[in-house]
Amino acid sequence: MVSLADVLGLEVVARSTPNVVVGHEYLSVPVRWVHTNEMAWPSQMPQAGQLVLTSGINLPDDAQALDALLAALAEARVSGLVVLLGLCFEGVLPKALVRAAERHRIALVTLQPPAKLAEIAEAVNLVIADRRLAVLTAAEEAHQVFTELALEGAGPWEVVHQIALLSGRPVVLENLAHQVLAYDCANEDPAHLLADWEDQSRQIPTRNLPSHAAEDEWLTATVSARGRDWGRLLLLPARRRGHAPHAAPAGDRSELPPLTLKRGAETLALNQLIGASEEYVERQAHAALLRAVLAHSLTAKEAALRSRAMGLPVENCRLVGIAIRQRGSHRPSRSDVRCLEDIVVTALQRQQVRALMAALDNGIVAVLMMADEHEDTTKVVDSLSRAVRELAKECFGPAAPGGTREHKIVITVGRPVHSIHDARHTLTSAMQALGVVLRSDQPVDRPYIRAQDMRLTGLLRLLHDDCRLQSYVENELGPLLEYDARHGTRLTSVLACYLDAGRNKTAAAEAAQISRPSLYERLERIARILAVDLEDPRSCLSLQVATQALQVMRQHNTL
Repeated sequence: MVSLADVLGLEVVARSTPNVVVGHEYLSVPVRWVHTNEMAWPSQMPQAGQLVLTSGINLPDDAQALDALLAALAEARVSGLVVLLGLCFEGVLPKALVRAAERHRIALVTLQPPAKLAEIAEAVNLVIADRRLAVLTAAEEAHQVFTELALEGAGPWEVVHQIALLSGRPVVLENLAHQVLAYDCANEDPAHLLADWEDQSRQIPTRNLPSHAAEDEWLTATVSARGRDWGRLLLLPARRRGHAPHAAPAGDRSELPPLTLKRGAETLALNQLIGASEEYVERQAHAALLRAVLAHSLTAKEAALRSRAMGLPVENCRLVGIAIRQRGSHRPSRSDVRCLEDIVVTALQRQQVRALMAALDNGIVAVLMMADEHEDTTKVVDSLSRAVRELAKECFGPAAPGGTREHKIVITVGRPVHSIHDARHTLTSAMQALGVVLRSDQPVDRPYIRAQDMRLTGLLRLLHDDCRLQSYVENELGPLLEYDARHGTRLTSVLACYLDAGRNKTAAAEAAQISRPSLYERLERIARILAVDLEDPRSCLSLQVATQALQVMRQHNTL
């Protein structure tokens, strides 16, 4: 949109030394066209939004007629009246004309000769036409972008990002409680954008979107679906550090920001109508933050700001990573993963546990639980795990056939941490422990398993396909494995029994199901083959790690 101030600033007008006689406060009015008028008035009355250029030849002489003319122009809602001095008026305009312009609130501007009004009108109209074309092009691009997002069922983060990209301004999507669901900073500082967001947002009333808006205006659009309001989009004032592809010049009142915000709100509403609920949008916002924490794509400060803006402050609390997955399936189906998500959400709500949750690509549902400093995290995790398992029985059926206590889902828990900076560590340790349990054929008869319960076996299971571990096993046990293969003996198994028994030969003989003299003879043979002292604690420790690693690798068919 071109304003009167923009017109007066154009070179073709500025060289005629424009002087605003009346209406400095009206310079922001839009100019839709420039019209030269030297005909008899008021029979040829301009249209709304037109800027009238005249030399004053046909202006009435008496004050009453001038006042009637200006009243007619005001009623027609013209953008202003520009008078070229020199032909009818020398130096100044008639006082009657000035008083009439003041009375009817019309901008009155003079130009100094020698100026050609027709050339000025042609040049300004060309600028207006170019600007209109740019707006139409940008509007078409926005239409295509948001249509594609709607067809793809894009999430709120993608929609908000496109609004920010097209408008060049920060955007926030919030729920009715003024908690942030998605945002895009548009190159601005997240700390400035999200700090005290709820208090800041409550001070911004919801208004109908105007057709044009200045860069320093807050714009709001309600997001509704099925006759219910569920959120609000806010377009924040720009700071001019980044520019959109079609951003308007500074001070301009542009159609693009309101148009872009409106199309974004419609896209979000459409996605609601085709299946996404308000809870789903909030769940997506939480999942996006949790994935960002896992990917280490946010600073600790920004992650804390985002979490607080969502109504989940992480300060002064302990964070616990939890990983949950269905057991016995290489890759759970989408319906099973969605069912597990619903189970976890329901359990969190029933137990009144604050948490972020996300379903990951490998079928794992990751949870970052938040507990107050005075809470016993063990009790909270225990009650939450039991609630999840009870709900899982309804979704996935009984624990296992035959009445055993093995569960169809596995829950693992990382160590509690005290900072969002360490949240990734507790989540990662929980997921690593989950991987260990899933690879194991051991039954799970506890509500959950802690990462620290994995110990050496857990580490070896994580590294089972690492070539360095395989080389270690070969270096420690290679000669003995070759001897067993050539002679059909089980010396490697005897060595494992001896080491697992803590070098207690009686217990080792019983575990190997051989006599003690036979054990002594076989241990001497093993020491000879491996060239080690089986009474040396360090040698035995190295061999025990190797025998356990061998057992893990054989379970995974890597040797």
